[in-house]
Order: sequence, then C-alpha cells, then structure tokens
Amino acid sequence: MGRAGVRAAVTGVLTSSVLVLALAACAGSSGEPAASGTPAPTPAAPTTRAAIDDVPLAGGASGAGLPPGAEAGSMGGPGAGWTAQDGLLYVVTYGSSTCPILAESPATSTGTTLVVTLTSPSSGPCTMDLAPTTSVVAVPDAVDESAPVRVDLGHDQVVTVAPRPAAGAAGPIAWVAAG
Repeated sequence: MGRAGVRAAVTGVLTSSVLVLALAACAGSSGEPAASGTPAPTPAAPTTRAAIDDVPLAGGASGAGLPPGAEAGSMGGPGAGWTAQDGLLYVVTYGSSTCPILAESPATSTGTTLVVTLTSPSSGPCTMDLAPTTSVVAVPDAVDESAPVRVDLGHDQVVTVAPRPAAGAAGPIAWVAAG
C-alpha cells in the first residue's frame, strides 16, 4: 500500500471515530437523539422515605420501617396496631422500599369492622427488596379502642387488633396469619 493509500485509510478511520463520538454525545439516556438544545432526561433516582420514628403522628402520615417497639411478623404480610395517640392506627405493609404499599386514611367502619384501603401510588421504577412501611390511619370516633377491633386490610387479609393496653400506650401489631 502506497503513501496515498495509508493517508486515505487513516483519514477514513479518523472521520469514522469523530462521527461516532459526535453521535454518542448527542444521544439521550435511552439511546435516542436528544432534541436540539434540550438536555437528555435522566432517570429519577429512587427516593428515600423518612423513618416512621421521624414522621409526625397524624392520619395520612407514613414512613419507612416498623413503629417504635413493634416486632416484625414472620410471613411478611400486613399488620395493624394502635398508636400511642387515641384515634390512630398503625398499618404495616411489606414491599419495595422505593414503591411502598400505603394505607389510606381515614379508615371506614362497616358494622364491627374497620376497613383500610391499601394502595401503591408509585409507578416505578421500584427496587426488588422487601421492606416494612408504616402508615398512620385515622379511625372513626365511634371505634372502641378498649375492646378488640377487627381490621380488614383487603384481599381477605383480616386481623383483630388487641385493645389498647393503657391510655397513651401503643398496642402490639396484629399480623395477618399465613393462609
């Protein structure tokens, strides 16, 4: 190969390299070219939820982890128990820590049963872990916290929450039994 052939080969390689680098710089995160003057979108980072210990105790609040003093259930199913504040119930669910299952507040009462609706408000992306999330749910004023209370958590998941042990004291979490 003569001097002209070598020069043509080197020029072709350099031109191809510059073209590849230019296209790579213009591509968005999905591999599609970005619109002119518009930065390529970046995927949202999973958010870290505040620990339930750091969340004010109010209906509609939620946080990562188990309530203070609660022990985890053995099957990873949901559970419920009284908070230390009258009229509020802890509902614990297990799922992705970045896309938790939350309990809606307030609960509704149908006869002798409290009904709690569980939702998963996140649309992803979600981590593939199994972590507890605790929601605080307001209960109707007519609920007698000094007696056992049946709580329906949906999908045939029902627990009986033990009476509040003492005024101002949180109760134990009643976990859904393996079925």
